[in-house]
Amino acid sequence: MLKIKNLVKNFSTLPILKGIDLELQKGEILSILGSSGGGKSTLLRIIAQLEKASSYEYYECKAKVAMMFQNYALFPHLNVANNILFALYDLPKKEQSKKLDELLNTFEIFNLKDKKIDEISGGQAQRVAFARAMARGCDLLLLDEPFSNLDQNLKNDLRIELKKLIKNQGISAIMVTHDIEDAYDISDKIALLDGGKIVDFNSPRELFFCPTSKNTAKILPNLNIIEETLDLEDRFFAWIAKKNYIFAYSELELGEEFQAKLLKKEFLGAFYRLNLSYKNINFYMLVSSSYEIKETIGFKIINP
Repeated sequence: MLKIKNLVKNFSTLPILKGIDLELQKGEILSILGSSGGGKSTLLRIIAQLEKASSYEYYECKAKVAMMFQNYALFPHLNVANNILFALYDLPKKEQSKKLDELLNTFEIFNLKDKKIDEISGGQAQRVAFARAMARGCDLLLLDEPFSNLDQNLKNDLRIELKKLIKNQGISAIMVTHDIEDAYDISDKIALLDGGKIVDFNSPRELFFCPTSKNTAKILPNLNIIEETLDLEDRFFAWIAKKNYIFAYSELELGEEFQAKLLKKEFLGAFYRLNLSYKNINFYMLVSSSYEIKETIGFKIINP
């Protein structure tokens, strides 16, 4: 559906994208994850044909593309129906009315058609924006930071809702975000963008548990990166080496196989984040906050 090889984008003499390789298959949701100012939105705008690449070796997009802008870009002075009709302005009136009714019914917002945008919920506004983006028909939906500036509870609900809408329509999607939880939750694949280059590309689970390098792991949260020399006769250290010296906080649990000294505990609501010392290394693990935490912590590897 989309294949890009060695795409470059410069603004004047400033390189923004430095040799991007990217593929998207039909029906997939891809997140492009990276820090603010890293070129994520520029790449999205190139795919949307709102910007031109400076150069590329290969570029093919077989999809009809639509874009859902940050904060949905809905018009507050228009009601729901007229927000959607804005995308159908050049159709004959009869076709406009038919298509509008179809969209309102498909996205279950027919009873909201006369309401202004400030009279509906965040989830309903997302459905209106989705309906408007889909009004002209599309195979590939582009999403620019769709969950920014939302409180956590609303964000969690909208992620679930948006993924369901995309999958139900049988389309593909590319979302740019700086929020790792957005990417983990909604994506089939994640492209990790750093310094204008894609430094890792994988499923959310594989990206988290099997990052390709320590540089990748430094970008992702909740991963231990061990730099020290280890005695591989020790079973814990041998496991760390097998993991390429990178392992997740969540890959350990309380147990009796190894003993570590507690350096610090942080209460995170459902979990404690424990900073532990074992022989010549320090590392973190997560445990349920229901446990009583002592100065010496027994632990084991969940999947040795």
